[in-house]
Amino acid sequence: MTTHDVLVNKKTHRVKVLERRKDAFLFAVNEKTVKVKIRKESRGKAIAVEISKRFFRAKIKRIQGNILHVKIGERIFEVQRQPKTPKVIAPMLDQTAAITRRPALNLTAEKDAVTAPIAGRIELLKADVGQKVGKGECICVLEAMKMENEIAAPKAGVVKEIRVSKGAVVNKGDVLAVIT
Repeated sequence: MTTHDVLVNKKTHRVKVLERRKDAFLFAVNEKTVKVKIRKESRGKAIAVEISKRFFRAKIKRIQGNILHVKIGERIFEVQRQPKTPKVIAPMLDQTAAITRRPALNLTAEKDAVTAPIAGRIELLKADVGQKVGKGECICVLEAMKMENEIAAPKAGVVKEIRVSKGAVVNKGDVLAVIT
């Protein structure tokens, strides 16, 4: 069972391949199960697609690399599978450097945590360990779908930990920092 993050018209969907048989698939798309059958048509580059017992005729055109344009009727969908991000852990330099340089991996919410409201990439860190911050002060900037989102401190306090580094890819709910 493989899982992919797929952008459809710049909206992220989590797609798990549950089962595959020749031209038939069983997917979980954002936790909803979908049956898909694909059949190439003899004329042109069109395919016939059956999605949960609904039939569509689609034309697929590769734009570049892993970006496709899928035309169903008069609607065009831009589909892009996100590349898998390698899990990289920075070498241990000193305790502070290690905290600020490691990516957000398998982090669960906890008391006093600042969490990612959406999945994205950390573009900028605006707080340091030991820094006093006020409620609503920007801790970091999270880029998602070409939009920069300032992640604010939910309360006033001192930054105890920064658990991400610039460039780290985070999921919704990952802990970015801890404020005490």
